[in-house]
Amino acid sequence: MVTELRVHGVTGSPAEDVLDRPLLRRVAGDTDAGFFRPRAEYGAVTGPGGAMLEAYRWGNLTAGAAARALWLLLLPFMLANVAMWLRPATGPGPRAVIRALTRVYALSMTGSFALSFVQVSMDLVGWQCAAVPRCLQDRWWLGLFADGFFATTSRRLALAALLPILAIALLWFLGRRTWVRYEAFPAQTEGDGDGLAHPYFWNGKPLVGRLRSIHIAFAYGSLDAVLLGVLVPQDRDRGYGPAGCALAVAVAAVLVLCVVAVTVTPVVDRDNPARWARPFTRLLSHLSVALTALVLGYALLARDPWPAAGKMPVLGGTVTGLFAVQVVLMLVLGAVVLASRPRGTYLQGLAAPLVASAGLGVAVAFSAGLSYRVADYLDRRSQPSTPDYASWQPLQPPAAYEWGAGGFVLLLLLVVLVALIGGLPLVRRLRRDARAVTAADFPGGRERNAEQARHVDHAVADARVTDHIGRMLVWVFIPAAVAAVIATGFALAGRRPIRLAPSGSPAAEVISFVVNLGTYLIGLSAVLLVLVGVLAYRYQRFRRIVGVLWDLGTFWPRAAHPLAPPCYAERAVPELARRAAWLAAEEGGVILSGHSQGSVLAAATVLQLPPQVRARTALLTYGSPLRRLYARFFPAYVSDTLLEQVGAVLAQPRQELGQHTPRWVNLWRDTDPIGGPVESAAARDERLVDPPEFDMPPGDTVFPKVDGHSGYQLRPEFGAVISGLTAALTEPQVPA
Repeated sequence: MVTELRVHGVTGSPAEDVLDRPLLRRVAGDTDAGFFRPRAEYGAVTGPGGAMLEAYRWGNLTAGAAARALWLLLLPFMLANVAMWLRPATGPGPRAVIRALTRVYALSMTGSFALSFVQVSMDLVGWQCAAVPRCLQDRWWLGLFADGFFATTSRRLALAALLPILAIALLWFLGRRTWVRYEAFPAQTEGDGDGLAHPYFWNGKPLVGRLRSIHIAFAYGSLDAVLLGVLVPQDRDRGYGPAGCALAVAVAAVLVLCVVAVTVTPVVDRDNPARWARPFTRLLSHLSVALTALVLGYALLARDPWPAAGKMPVLGGTVTGLFAVQVVLMLVLGAVVLASRPRGTYLQGLAAPLVASAGLGVAVAFSAGLSYRVADYLDRRSQPSTPDYASWQPLQPPAAYEWGAGGFVLLLLLVVLVALIGGLPLVRRLRRDARAVTAADFPGGRERNAEQARHVDHAVADARVTDHIGRMLVWVFIPAAVAAVIATGFALAGRRPIRLAPSGSPAAEVISFVVNLGTYLIGLSAVLLVLVGVLAYRYQRFRRIVGVLWDLGTFWPRAAHPLAPPCYAERAVPELARRAAWLAAEEGGVILSGHSQGSVLAAATVLQLPPQVRARTALLTYGSPLRRLYARFFPAYVSDTLLEQVGAVLAQPRQELGQHTPRWVNLWRDTDPIGGPVESAAARDERLVDPPEFDMPPGDTVFPKVDGHSGYQLRPEFGAVISGLTAALTEPQVPA
């Protein structure tokens, strides 16, 4: 008997909702990702169209376990990883350059992560606060900085360095743990292919391991470089000064090797790395750990005390320099994309630098917000009655964060202006255009009930906003990029925002207000980010909302940033392929039935099926973003060629037998903001009218609901399609 294997979308729907059956049993898989069927003893084991019902629930891979929601704090890493997959379809040369740029950018984001903890722990606590007895007063947890062995500046910095060391170690531990649950399910197919069709596309474990070693080495190297940058100048006239210089040279060599390694094909090639690649990267990470231990030992050496006045040396310039490098990487990436993109590429191919810049903005906001809030806390801003409060020199994060604070306010203003100037007129125009769709679907409906017609108009128009949102993002991105370049130039020149206008002038007052407002806004954003993680930890429904973001961002393997949230598709696609192959071979056939993001997983699964079971496989997609989102934003991987390849995999066995029954059907609605037609000769698109009826049903008190992106499987047309695909799979395979 043919089985309809349903795959849910980004909401992480329970299997009971996917199958519309209350009593189920798990027939394969586990609690993270499992296959469910209705209990036979209660009947109703078949669905509309007569196929046996089965559901694959993969939502727990991204939104199920509460602790996993804390991956939200690594949002910048996820965006850095996605940026590499957003590249346009280019030739081999530009493709290699884009990959190298995004991997170097991802590496720099790991450096930013390490420096954010260095800034809070080593600068604010170990350097600035520990040098002021009043800052340590009544804080038992800072008692080690007050006197005793750690009373000297160098030893205080060594003690404060333990926090970033532990943070990096935790990131390393999490990166290793995710292998077993997510990325240890290699595909079972063999043969040729490219992109999503490659037999090893979903087996990124070896590459993730090599990249992780490089990133950990770079993180520890960044910490060591800052610490040595403070100590070595103080030790020039001491006997162990040469040892510090030797350590500095070794750390610099590790950092350079890390940057080179992520750009060298023998190290980062997924399928054919050099035999020495894994031992080399492992040696790099172990060497960085050893150097960190030596640098800590060097910092603990006995030294004459020296005053720790102002901000910690080197750190401010390092943070500013790293941000400048990241801005330059974004500009170069944008230039390469614009120069090599095919004509007609969506957003001019700028999706990669746009998303990467968003990740950079989130990272800066999180780092600056954390720094300013910790500085305010250590300054005892809530205790103005503290003795000598008025004479305190406030703790100061790096000056580059002031530019980030002002830029955050500018970004919010840009978003509001674009929404008002571009968004509102767009919505009004789309609602006018939607009237034609409503009139065609429901002739005379507007005359019968204008309010219901207006409700349908708005649903159609709101769904079409998705097709224009990218353009508005570009309108925000371009002026924001120009402002970032200007701010970076001032920061590199050592100019603070407040110094751009004469002291006491109205302009200076405005700039000061904007910067102060920005510090509180980015602090609020950092708190909100943590709050989202806490709410996702405590409430399953909220956890599903967070899962929507993860489901879209973690579909792609971790090929650029190995410490990003793990790729669930590296488990889901091989698991689906194995189950579908068994159902096709042993149970009489399988219809892969995918909704929303599930349709992307189903299409990828088709490409991984063994040739001997393809004749017993069909595909039904509904609410599918394959064309509307994936083909636009990921044109190098989801293209016309790939969609035709999916159809060819399903059609080839029967075409050879002289039969041409279509075995890929795609359902879509005008009111769906995510799904749309596939627009490929490989699939048959069927448009569903939504709502199914215009007038209020007899005996009812409300009008039919607009389903939008949900409820496809509850429509009669769904059952008719399943029935047709079942007939196509069970018809005699006799040559014409």
